[in-house]
Amino acid sequence: MALLIGMVGLIGTVAVQQAMMNATSNANDAQIAMRLAAMTLEEFNTKRTQAHPFLDMLSPLASAQWTAPLYMDAQGKSGAQSPKCRWSVQTRVTDTGIGQPYNLSVLVTYARDSGKPRTVQLDVERRKTW
Repeated sequence: MALLIGMVGLIGTVAVQQAMMNATSNANDAQIAMRLAAMTLEEFNTKRTQAHPFLDMLSPLASAQWTAPLYMDAQGKSGAQSPKCRWSVQTRVTDTGIGQPYNLSVLVTYARDSGKPRTVQLDVERRKTW
């Protein structure tokens, strides 16, 4: 009887430890997804848009469509989809019209809980001239 009680206790302990490890992993993946989204938006901020002389580096990207997924690892390096490169990053640049700002969107998708995808999306407006 003591052996049975000990086994049940051990199974319960392993289940709790597994649940804690999954929760920690999910929180870590969410933070990495947010960092990748912010890093991608920062890359858009390096593209110049000015009036004199006219220079618009966002115009060729402004298709208002989501780009094909780019798979990244935790350090932001791209690669083929794999357990290491499990964050899918997509971007969208929308030109809202003459004199109106660009809408920049970044969507980071990651899947941890039994393949159920989770997403982080950041949106920002970017003025065309300074």
